[in-house]
Amino acid sequence: MFKRYVCGGDCEAYFNNLFNSLDEGFLMNEIILGSDRIPISFKILEANNFFEDIFGVRRDDIRGKTINEVYPDIDSKWIETCGRVALSGKSVQHNIYIKTLDKHFKANIISPIKGQFIVLFNDITDIVKANEVLKKYFILFENAKDIIFYLKSDGSIIDANKTAVEKYGYSREEFLNMKLQQLREPSTMKNYNAQMEMSASEGIMYEGLNLKKDGTIFPVEVSSQTTEINGELFRIHIIRDITQRKESEEKIKYLANYDALTEIPNRGFFMYQFEKILNQSKINKSKFAVLLFDVDKFKLINDMHGHNEGDEVLKKVAKRLKEAVRNTDIVGRLGGDEFLVIQPFIKGKEDVLMIADRILKSVVKPVKWNNVNLNVHISIGITIYPDGSDNTQGLIHNADSAMYFTKKKGGNSYSFY
Repeated sequence: MFKRYVCGGDCEAYFNNLFNSLDEGFLMNEIILGSDRIPISFKILEANNFFEDIFGVRRDDIRGKTINEVYPDIDSKWIETCGRVALSGKSVQHNIYIKTLDKHFKANIISPIKGQFIVLFNDITDIVKANEVLKKYFILFENAKDIIFYLKSDGSIIDANKTAVEKYGYSREEFLNMKLQQLREPSTMKNYNAQMEMSASEGIMYEGLNLKKDGTIFPVEVSSQTTEINGELFRIHIIRDITQRKESEEKIKYLANYDALTEIPNRGFFMYQFEKILNQSKINKSKFAVLLFDVDKFKLINDMHGHNEGDEVLKKVAKRLKEAVRNTDIVGRLGGDEFLVIQPFIKGKEDVLMIADRILKSVVKPVKWNNVNLNVHISIGITIYPDGSDNTQGLIHNADSAMYFTKKKGGNSYSFY
């Protein structure tokens, strides 16, 4: 009855077809014991088509051979495991790596008859390698120096790396209940939608300001890309804290525009501001004063006391000058011991007299150096736009002429051009 209804009378052919149609590699083996009855190898009895395919061998070439003859680098622990199953009859599931094939397999080892065992192989190489890639990726993600966020398209945070936790001060659990928008400084939100549209279309890199949990604002550079997974859009944001870069940029900008010794605008930056005041005054038809002065007998100070003392005098003069002028006035070091002041929005000489007197009163004070008090005197030359000249060079030239006139009078005073 069984033969007629199950295998049509030819059971051997039926089971051979079934055996070879398995989508698992099938290997039947007989254990080989040493003199101490310990498994030392096993002999291959049979294999199916799928085994031939995944291992790249022909069953006729391996049938009757020992596993060591077919795979000389087989792990001895693998033989021990198979021997234990063959002798005990207890099934085992075991993962194995075949070095010569560079493949990983999940093996189910069963023993239908004592001393024999069957191994069913499933090729899990792709799964293992994918897991290895994921493991490496997670290590990179978790230990990256940059901040990394995974987000839904609405900005909801799916995951955040360790650096994100350290930089923003939020825990991972807090992040999972937040949106990226909560980390942005409010004034930057006006650009948010446009930036996310760029992220969705071709990716975007931009600079902005972010907020820490304690309210601290810090500058960031953001690289944003969007991808689609199962019909849903997700974004990855790689964020770099650029505080140090911005500080360096500000420092470079400062060094480019300010005199290193006196910490007031250098000649280049002062002349840039001078031109702006001039153009504005031409449009508004307003007046401004230019005051130029230097330190009387400065060369003598350098010669008698050295350049360190001379530098100290210049620093003190610049500091006192900044304290004497208004916030709207512009000061700068023209070079050497020469300083310039622009007093905008004046009505006439009376306004200039007030600032000239303040400068003299503030600057002309002794400078102490190595327990020696050095008397500091200055000579000021003044000219007024547009009466003195209608261009920067003419105004500086005329202020310079007035300054030398002051010196001829004995210095420590001021003169109008």
